[in-house]
Amino acid sequence: MRKLVIAVVACLGVSACAGTEEFQFAPNMVRLDVGPSVAPLVREATLRRAAELTLQNGYSAFRLTPIYMMTFDHFGVTVVMFRAGDPAANDAFDAAEVLTKYS
Repeated sequence: MRKLVIAVVACLGVSACAGTEEFQFAPNMVRLDVGPSVAPLVREATLRRAAELTLQNGYSAFRLTPIYMMTFDHFGVTVVMFRAGDPAANDAFDAAEVLTKYS
């Protein structure tokens, strides 16, 4: 599943977002809606924002789940966040590692 999410977000890497809307569903779940592009690297920007939200909310790992894709530069993902040691976090992105890589 992680490879699928990376592939979906990577396909969008040639476009980027003019803005990202965030909707908090639960303390550990946020929806990111990414709109039409101006920045060159939407994949990195999406991963970076998900990592920032994860750490800001007191979690250490996250998983992205695509929820829709209207065009290559307009899509939505659900960010589900996990605490260190949570068995549900298997194969999840490490938020601190993502920020190190994409900052």
